[in-house]
Amino acid sequence: MRAVAVSISGLSYSSFADCNPRFLLSLFSSTYRGVVENREFFEPLKAWQAILKRTPFEDLLSKGIQLSNIPLSNPTYGRPSTDMFKISLKEELELLLKTVNDYSDKYVVLFSVNTYERDLKNKKNACEGLRLIDSYLEAVFENVDNYAFFSPYGFDGTKYEPYGIYISSIPRPSEEETIKLDQILDIVLSLKI
Repeated sequence: MRAVAVSISGLSYSSFADCNPRFLLSLFSSTYRGVVENREFFEPLKAWQAILKRTPFEDLLSKGIQLSNIPLSNPTYGRPSTDMFKISLKEELELLLKTVNDYSDKYVVLFSVNTYERDLKNKKNACEGLRLIDSYLEAVFENVDNYAFFSPYGFDGTKYEPYGIYISSIPRPSEEETIKLDQILDIVLSLKI
């Protein structure tokens, strides 16, 4: 069972309305979906500390999770890691696809796409970036059995939003409630079942 969880920092549902990502919208209407609620941590380091619950890398690896490109430090945490200030969005997405191909037969790959938020801060074209993400997520989707695409918070280029996306092959913990950051790791673990 090949599985992946991909975080896209800054991606929100308002981006869908503005940019109309074809693949993500088709998933949104045909699979499990929800909202990640985060009213506290609008920076990658603190958001990821809450997601990972400060669990050491080796402990997660022993549970079957391969951390990749997690923005707990720069270069990023896990295997592979990148310099968050030098890598382009396209290079990061190519690394995502390679990581899924290299590791998802043995581990649930937990990969963070970080450059989308950085590019929004630098006033790059949000829709152009989202179209690129959309095409790579489609390629990832075609290579795995289970998936979760989520964001720990939204960002519109000027302000943060307390809600991020959640689209997955598995239902969220409670269909009536939003997903909290400290629930994400359990969702990732359940992808390998």
